[in-house]
Amino acid sequence: MPYLATQAIRMSTRAKTQHGVILLIVLILLAVTSLLAATSLRNATSTESIAGNIRTTELATQAADIALRHCESSVLRLMAIASGDTTSTAALYSSTFTDSNIYDANIAPPVWLASNWDNMGTKLFILPASLVGGTTLYKRPPECMVERVSRERSNVPIRGADGITVIGYAATATDTSSAFVITARGFGPEVAAADSQRTRPVGTEVWLQSHISLQ
Repeated sequence: MPYLATQAIRMSTRAKTQHGVILLIVLILLAVTSLLAATSLRNATSTESIAGNIRTTELATQAADIALRHCESSVLRLMAIASGDTTSTAALYSSTFTDSNIYDANIAPPVWLASNWDNMGTKLFILPASLVGGTTLYKRPPECMVERVSRERSNVPIRGADGITVIGYAATATDTSSAFVITARGFGPEVAAADSQRTRPVGTEVWLQSHISLQ
């Protein structure tokens, strides 16, 4: 009987030890599972954030591209009309952009390098919201500025007071009426509409630039 009692005690002790090991293993597995779940959740959140950033950047780029193409077409329209063309596709392009929106040449540093476009005055051209689908997607429509570029040319057209109408030609002169640098900036959908003070925008902003030279 004493032998049986001792054996029973040993078996009970072994069972308790096994239960303790199993509990420890379960706790370790639970900790590992929780860690993996937290890592997966964090990765999913990071992926979603990256995807959102890519989307806003693409939309801002799209808005800037629309502004750049519109201002390029607007400049070509003005030049076509100045040459007497009133029927070509360029001349018939619909735009509220006028010669008064074009900055003079030889401004140093170039106007587009200004640290804050929002204090540039009336020459800065703000696209009509209708050109970017209204205010549903973009709270702040894209903008562009056009600057004349001076260059030495022969047989240069001499333009009238309006800066467009050709009134004669010079054998050799500095031409400031046929080359332009066009800079546009677009904003992401998270950028708020401009306030009355045109506070500098906060959010995604993309700049694009092109050069036009007319022969």
